[in-house]
Amino acid sequence: MAAKEEQFIEALGVLAEGVRYKILSKIASAGELTAKDILEQFDFTQPTLSHHMAVLTEAGLVNVERRGRFAYYSVNRDTIELISSGISSLKPGSKKQSLEKNGDDSGTKELKKSKKKKKKDKNKKKKKD
Repeated sequence: MAAKEEQFIEALGVLAEGVRYKILSKIASAGELTAKDILEQFDFTQPTLSHHMAVLTEAGLVNVERRGRFAYYSVNRDTIELISSGISSLKPGSKKQSLEKNGDDSGTKELKKSKKKKKKDKNKKKKKD
């Protein structure tokens, strides 16, 4: 399976969890939100939000930028465009294009690097414990 197709399927799976879709929608509407801003709009705990944000970030749906003590979340427009074009290709009568042919895969490369780094960091943490 092509890398873009894998990313497309992973993103859809992440968004299948309704609360994650709602979080992403709130971030998209605002342009950028902190964890505190997001928590004010939902009825769950900070650890639950951290889990959802980690999943959204790992799937490439959300960008995170650390400024001082705060993390600012924004929507990754490249991944949203990937999802949009993937869904559009399913419409009857549309030209079916491979997700791999639709643009470069620089976003996919960055996502893979990020996942490898996170996995490496987790392994280091396990070794310390």
